[in-house]
Amino acid sequence: MKKNSLPAVRKGRPPRQTAESHAAIMDAVYALLQKKSVRHLTMEEVAKRAKVGKPTLYKWWPTKATLVLAMLCERMAPNLEKPTALTAEESLRFRVRRLIDAFHGPFGKIVAGLIAEGQSEPAILQEFFDRWVRPRRNATIADLQRSKNAGRLRSETEPELLNDAIFGAIYYRMLLHSGPLTRRFGEELVEHILRGHGSGPGRGRFD
Repeated sequence: MKKNSLPAVRKGRPPRQTAESHAAIMDAVYALLQKKSVRHLTMEEVAKRAKVGKPTLYKWWPTKATLVLAMLCERMAPNLEKPTALTAEESLRFRVRRLIDAFHGPFGKIVAGLIAEGQSEPAILQEFFDRWVRPRRNATIADLQRSKNAGRLRSETEPELLNDAIFGAIYYRMLLHSGPLTRRFGEELVEHILRGHGSGPGRGRFD
């Protein structure tokens, strides 16, 4: 199911009723995940809270993980969208800061739960990457490539590796709790990367 799209309308079901059921289901998933993990969430609980039948859930979302991912993309992803008219460095710092902030709330717990579920359901990891990670990764890589083309990053810099070094470190701390995941950590991480890959008199910055 694509982001912000509604499930296909069943024959004989008014579109308004379908939209209301969809919203109720998303509300139910969000509310239940404030109190329990993805692993302990059940489709029965979602159906009961949303006042819909289980067949409705399984018709639109074949697994619990796909349902949780749909809620994540619809209800939480928009909160991480960056403003327009930012420089490449401002954009990078914004994405790092907002992701770290989000990982300290319900979003972080849900993402960790989806990744855990994905160990036994690889398709959900692929869908999580395609729907959530890939668009943001591509946008950051494009910013880095633009700075490289302008001579603000060293010619041998690989934007893909630079992106993964930054955001991989953030996911590492979020999942393994290997150290504090703070805004300060994010700022220091970006500064360290920029110092190593900046070019020319403005080395360490790539506005």
